Amino acid sequence: MAAIDKHSSASAQMTADYDQDADVLYVMVGDPRPAEGEDLPGEIVRRYALDDAASCGITVIGYHRNRWDRKPRRLAKIVAEHLGADVERVRSLVALAVAD
Repeated sequence: MAAIDKHSSASAQMTADYDQDADVLYVMVGDPRPAEGEDLPGEIVRRYALDDAASCGITVIGYHRNRWDRKPRRLAKIVAEHLGADVERVRSLVALAVAD
């Protein structure tokens, strides 16, 4: 699992984990918490915490199958906008997670 400090908050940490067997990328802010999702095109799910509706993560289903590995900047922009983070920091975090 790769981790960086969240750009907009020193107290929250952003982590990314890639499940190679399932081809699923997870990007989270802070500790895991119950959440609901909003589906986007490309099998991206924006996650919102149930307790306060804060943006808390993104799940990318079929990371390779949907060719997100070929569009790293575009994916990083989607994640960064949802989580309030810097695009280049997200791109680096995702690159580390999928390389492990």
